[in-house]
Amino acid sequence: MKIRTKIILAVLLLLAVCTGLLLLIWSQYQPPEIVGAQLEAKSEYESLESVTERWFQQWSQQHQGWKVPPSQRIKTASITSLEVLEPEMIEIHYTTAISGWNKEVVSNLELSSTDEENCYQGQWVLQWRQKDGVWTLLASMSPVQYQLQSKEFWQETQIPQTEHYAANLEEECSYLVQDETLYVTYDYGEHLTEVPDGYQLVCSTPNDQYDEYLPSTSYLVTPELTAFVGYSDGSALLLYSTDAGASWQQSPIYTEGAFRANTFFSQTDSICYATFALDRTGGSDYYGTFRSSDLQHWERIELPNGFISNLSCCSWTDDNTGFYSSGAQYYMTTDGGASYQLYDLPQDEELIASLGFNPYDSLEQVYLADGKIYFVLGQGEDGDYAKDGNLLKARFVSDDGIHFSFVEEFTDAPTPAG
Repeated sequence: MKIRTKIILAVLLLLAVCTGLLLLIWSQYQPPEIVGAQLEAKSEYESLESVTERWFQQWSQQHQGWKVPPSQRIKTASITSLEVLEPEMIEIHYTTAISGWNKEVVSNLELSSTDEENCYQGQWVLQWRQKDGVWTLLASMSPVQYQLQSKEFWQETQIPQTEHYAANLEEECSYLVQDETLYVTYDYGEHLTEVPDGYQLVCSTPNDQYDEYLPSTSYLVTPELTAFVGYSDGSALLLYSTDAGASWQQSPIYTEGAFRANTFFSQTDSICYATFALDRTGGSDYYGTFRSSDLQHWERIELPNGFISNLSCCSWTDDNTGFYSSGAQYYMTTDGGASYQLYDLPQDEELIASLGFNPYDSLEQVYLADGKIYFVLGQGEDGDYAKDGNLLKARFVSDDGIHFSFVEEFTDAPTPAG
């Protein structure tokens, strides 16, 4: 018995020593540099693609192996695409596999999930400079950061006007913008309550302009909760009031890169959901959803395929049921985002037969009324099916969110001010 005890103690001591050595090795690990990395040029005419591939191979290898702490370790990595944006700028997309037991590396390397377990994707825009036979990596940024400083971005900022819209006072509770100030009303416009910093936070766009039209799916105005998603310095926040505008609070939602594109806000019985763009690559916006039960602590939830691009609609009708749509299809979850099913948007076969085409190919709104689920479909950016100069929309109704019946066509275009 004594010998057995000694053996156990010896094994435990050995494990402690090995663990200590491993922790010591991990503490001395230095992640491979990105900005400042240098490689000797293979030739005077080596391409950006070639030097980027060579650097990426070195970078990924330095993140592999037992000597790398789990918070930085990957198993494999491979480039999926390279695109030269301008003479010294290149955009790189890659996928990487990680060990499933440690997710800290996902945050540290700014990875995003895919539909494959433990497989993630990353992306950069890199700026290289070759001098005296040496390539030097001068800058690294996300694609959205590159977009914001690109020549096209600065050209867009020269577009001068902000379009103004007349207030919609047919609803008891709504918002309106006057003289670069955001207001809310709870009595058809008889009394206006200013939203502090609302115009700057809610109406500003990434190109330093202002968009005063807020889709009904992007905010909530009720005496119990008035809420707008706002943006400031690459962060998203909730600007809200729980006392009919008597006082206002700001709650940070996401501080690691967000900007105003299509924005969506939903409230269920116990949870609020905010969905907004986190990145922009190749002209596409990529979205994330965050939820909170107290408006102070926000949790990011899984979306189909990790990210969804170019959302036209996002809505949660209860704590378990959510809808996401991009293009002519939509995802539906009935288990709080644990899983999603993909469906085609509903169609009106009689209308298609009479017109010879289907004009309604973009989901714009989902809402509950009298226990039924309603879809509002629009025509997307290329729509031209109009009545009295206004584009038509279609309303469909469903009992289960899957099988729909056509209800009506209608128009609800915002009215320009003046």
